[in-house]
Amino acid sequence: MQATETLIRSEGVRPAPVGLDWRAAAGNSVAFQVAENAVGLFAERGLKLALGEELRPFAIGPEACDIRMTVSWTSEINVPRGALIFDSGGLWSVFRENGGYRFLFTTAALGTSPYKSAWLDDEFRAGSVELFAPYFDARRPIYALEYPLDELVMIHRLARGQGVEVHGLGIVDADGRGHLFVGHSGAGKSTLARLWQREPRALILSDDRIILSERGGRIWMHGTPWHGDAGIASPESALLYRTYLIEHGTRPELAAIPKGRAAAELLARSFVPHYSAEAMDFTLGFLARVARETPCFVFRFLPDSSAVEAICRAAD
Repeated sequence: MQATETLIRSEGVRPAPVGLDWRAAAGNSVAFQVAENAVGLFAERGLKLALGEELRPFAIGPEACDIRMTVSWTSEINVPRGALIFDSGGLWSVFRENGGYRFLFTTAALGTSPYKSAWLDDEFRAGSVELFAPYFDARRPIYALEYPLDELVMIHRLARGQGVEVHGLGIVDADGRGHLFVGHSGAGKSTLARLWQREPRALILSDDRIILSERGGRIWMHGTPWHGDAGIASPESALLYRTYLIEHGTRPELAAIPKGRAAAELLARSFVPHYSAEAMDFTLGFLARVARETPCFVFRFLPDSSAVEAICRAAD
């Protein structure tokens, strides 16, 4: 077995320059990295930026970012002239505009006008954010990609041939093996995360959102800042060893499932811009590869230490 430190990959996270704490400092630029995508925000003069609390462990220096976005104030946000391609029925909607995508964000708590607009190019590598000035306190630092925009940017970028975000709990065990537990809300991801917290040499990447990607011909899983009820998130990464569809049960039980079903179950628990045919085609192919290369099981468990013991015994 390989040691944990040889399987957990953290060198992809570029540290901030010595002597400058980007995690806490507010300024005209901030940046963070999730999986292999580094996102930089660059504001106009007088607009102070800061990262949201969940993003601070993922902070990096803004020198070399894969995705770069400018941030500015605006006194008016108009509905785009392009075609509406999706309405979430909640905070956001997305339109086709100028060869890219325009996102509008609206909440009844603030008023009828959108409080934020974001445009990104077709590859989700460059864009801009406009903040409706009357709704914000300009004296306070602002996280311009406040959820769900940060996750939307990441999901769309991944769908351009990089990977996929899944509704899952990521665990790295004491021997460095990456275990992915996927399930809808209420399936028990946060419960399992709290059980694994008792394991002194285990690492929890996230208790709710995990990114899967390919690197060096292998499938990796990455922590994200978008955690669940357990509030656990790490910027680390690990090779994917096994995948489990979790269900509540009367005793710990593992049952292997066919690869075709495994791919379908993963898709049902993935975050994909389904209004994009290209994104869906890539995601289907990528998840089929994950299912081919990684053993997948249904895991029924009780909310006690027997759940962790069952996974450790099966991995040995």
